[in-house]
Amino acid sequence: MRIGALQSSYLPWLGFFDQIARCDLFVIYDDLQYTRKDWRNRNRIKTPNGPLWLTVPVAVSGPGPALIREVRIASDPGWSGRHWRMIRTNYARAPHFAAGAPWFEELYRRRWTLLADLNREVLSHCLDALGIRTPVIHSAEAGLERWFRRWRPGGDATDRILFLCRHFSAESFLEGSSGRAYIDLGRIERAGIALEFQDYRHPGYRQLFGPFIPYLSIVDLLFNEGENSLAILRAREP
Repeated sequence: MRIGALQSSYLPWLGFFDQIARCDLFVIYDDLQYTRKDWRNRNRIKTPNGPLWLTVPVAVSGPGPALIREVRIASDPGWSGRHWRMIRTNYARAPHFAAGAPWFEELYRRRWTLLADLNREVLSHCLDALGIRTPVIHSAEAGLERWFRRWRPGGDATDRILFLCRHFSAESFLEGSSGRAYIDLGRIERAGIALEFQDYRHPGYRQLFGPFIPYLSIVDLLFNEGENSLAILRAREP
């Protein structure tokens, strides 16, 4: 069995979903430390003037670092309306916007308190829209980080991979390409785990507004390509 893991993110990009699709089981970590100015609470869509950031305002305070699952959305009642208006304005003419729009409109009408809950709802919907059936486990709900800290207090990223493979009886782990910078490959190999790096090659697809721009939120692909999205996402062509 192959497993993988990523931290909770808002409106994730294509590679996020490719990584999930290539696994037999996937873990979304929402009880690791929240990182500012990162993908946890923002992503980009395409506009006539180029990429535009959609950022969920968050309130991170207190004496110590917050966990992702603890991060509250800031008291800004206008953020969700702005996000929906930006999505509607820039994708209204996309071929599959009419089919996908009602769900997002309802999403942004709801009152959200925790960033992790919002991210989880978006992820679940997008996986369903893409037709990705990989089972997804959320670490906070499953208590994975608590068990990990008991197993290896002070453990690092390499230890966490070993723990997840041991916990789920997995023989293989799919890691993002950035993992080469901090994972101890020797320890993974000695443990008998097959470690594979994703090295996602972004595919091209039809877009609005001129030349193709890669590395946008998954909504750009879904609104433009609809039922063809999964095949395009998994093509991994230059």
